[in-house]
Amino acid sequence: MRVFLNLYGGVAGDMLVSGLYDLASDAGVDLAAADELLASFSFGEVQISFAQAARHGISGRSFSVDAGIDQPHRHLSDVLAIIDELALSKRARKWSIAAFDCLATAEAKVHNSSREQVHFHEVGAVDSIVDICMASCLLDLLNPQKVYCSPIPVGSGTVHCEHGEMPVPAPATLELLKGLPSCGFDLLSERATPTGVALLRAWQVDFSSRSAAITKHVGYGMGSNDFKDRGNFLRVQLEELANESECVVELRTMVDDQTGEVIGHALEKLRQQQILEAYLLPVMAKDSRPGFEIVVICDICQQHDVSRLIFELLGTLGIRNTVLERSTLKRSEFVQHGVRHKIRMHSDSEHVIGAKAEFKDVVVESEKSKDYPRQVLDRIKPSDDA
Repeated sequence: MRVFLNLYGGVAGDMLVSGLYDLASDAGVDLAAADELLASFSFGEVQISFAQAARHGISGRSFSVDAGIDQPHRHLSDVLAIIDELALSKRARKWSIAAFDCLATAEAKVHNSSREQVHFHEVGAVDSIVDICMASCLLDLLNPQKVYCSPIPVGSGTVHCEHGEMPVPAPATLELLKGLPSCGFDLLSERATPTGVALLRAWQVDFSSRSAAITKHVGYGMGSNDFKDRGNFLRVQLEELANESECVVELRTMVDDQTGEVIGHALEKLRQQQILEAYLLPVMAKDSRPGFEIVVICDICQQHDVSRLIFELLGTLGIRNTVLERSTLKRSEFVQHGVRHKIRMHSDSEHVIGAKAEFKDVVVESEKSKDYPRQVLDRIKPSDDA
């Protein structure tokens, strides 16, 4: 399953919390961990609540945090100490820390200060700590394999900050938006807050196009303001892939000045990186020299690291990159009993193809039984109810 964040009206911490909570409720997710987290916040007389709300006729949930009294300015170390005491899973805690790390870096940059010297005022207030930790907790409970996101609407005009009126996006928000796709420049008022954008960065959302999917559950998160031009809400969808289709990158380079030992070693090192595939082809290189073309297929997020490794291992001066769309059948795994050993069998979940034994398990069985692997394969006959 995957999550898609449709930032139709913008993004803010409270909108992400309410949208994810609405989605989790619709999907029947056990929210006990979220309730435990809410109970673990200890900021004095702070009122935290969910409510039903509507924007432009669309109903959903809103989320509000009312500190009631002025809270002290906090440094990054103060915020991290608070997060460390909260009832968070390991992954939700990691995301929460990453979000505040992004905020501290952005604030330090725009104020020409260091990360630890930054006073968290707006972004370090109680509501931002609650928003970031609650949103990360809820996403962790949904446990998506991937999070996709639409471009980020930023809005227009000015916003009032502690330092006075600032243009939209606010300086810290704009720093966080670097490298991310933005839109909605003519929408009224501020539509993207530092907290909201920091969470997107912490979750490492994917802004690329999505393959075909089946929507299973939907949630709506409402912003605190009700703008006239476009409904101030975001939509969160829990999706199931219609088919296993994904984007991968193919890296190719020709080598004609290295020994077979060097090339073989490089191929083995590349295969240790948990890539999808690595192989070589014989080629006629420059000046009719015999050589090899090394081909590596990996996830797009691995492209930089794998390319660097290829350069280091082979001393090549250039790598050709091609983005490909890969379609696969959904896979399933079950265990087939061998003579002395359980053997993993791989098939597709729709039974389009037959099952195939994990050859490493076959080799283990052959060594125990003193048979050849082909003899073990002949004995394996997967049952329909395995």
